[in-house]
Amino acid sequence: MLHYVIKRVLLMIPTLLGVAVVIFVLMRMLPGDIVEVRLASEGGYVSAETIAGERARLGLDRPVWRQFVEWMWALLHGDLGESMWTGRPITYELGIRFQLSLQVALMSTLIAVILAVPLGTLAALKQDTWVDYAVRAFSIAGLATPSFWLGIVMILGFLIVFRWVPPMVYTPIWEDPWRNLSQLIWPALATGYRYSAVAARMTRSAMLEVLREDYVRTARAKGLWQRLILRRHALKNAMLPVITVVGLEFAFLLGGLVVTEQVFNLNGLGKLFVDAVTHYDYTLVQALVLVVASVFVISNFVVDVLYAWLDPRIRYR
Repeated sequence: MLHYVIKRVLLMIPTLLGVAVVIFVLMRMLPGDIVEVRLASEGGYVSAETIAGERARLGLDRPVWRQFVEWMWALLHGDLGESMWTGRPITYELGIRFQLSLQVALMSTLIAVILAVPLGTLAALKQDTWVDYAVRAFSIAGLATPSFWLGIVMILGFLIVFRWVPPMVYTPIWEDPWRNLSQLIWPALATGYRYSAVAARMTRSAMLEVLREDYVRTARAKGLWQRLILRRHALKNAMLPVITVVGLEFAFLLGGLVVTEQVFNLNGLGKLFVDAVTHYDYTLVQALVLVVASVFVISNFVVDVLYAWLDPRIRYR
């Protein structure tokens, strides 16, 4: 198992290096001078001396290869650079936003797994009954309902029925857990519902396939309890594709909830992405892409480790 984990960790390095090279090159292939475009977008006349000074301050007057080497060296020391928009370190800009997005993603994932795995398993066991049809209706409704629209309906419902709206200012959970959860539980429910719909359909499909396998029929013929068959034989094997869906959705939630964050007034990574592009802050865009790519790579690594834990044949190969 240790050899398998080390191999997967080593494979992460070239992937992240490739992402760093691609985003670095693409940002410098943008048409025009990024500094000139950014300064001109603020209105007014900008002299050539001002543009040259800004390029020198940001190190853009140096050769591209040297810029990349300096950027990579700074990354190895945990320095993502400075934001062209705010002038503050990018690590500071990412700090509270990453914390907020991570909490929403974790809560959404927890809600989705709690809903999806039991419902998908139950639908597979009760195939073509009213229970199966109800779970399928639940899943189809979740796939067809955008999370931001569900969030708007939630806020309107709270306002009209209870004369209350969730807090609109983020509070870290260690400062005030109740206020934190009363704000973030609603976007987590809105996104977790759609998330659970995808996972429930995958769980149902995987369970139906596993329950038809020979080893499950053999276990039933030997007289094993249904609960034991599900827990020891069926569920572990059926979880492989479900874990893949959960891992990919979790990584997407960290940077892909732009509209949902706007609905609930959350200043997360998705909103920061939009603001960085709007303000032509290419250093921040560069860092954000690398951070989100790192989250995807780490999520895939965790999924691979769970694969090996659930199915020993994978790590033996």
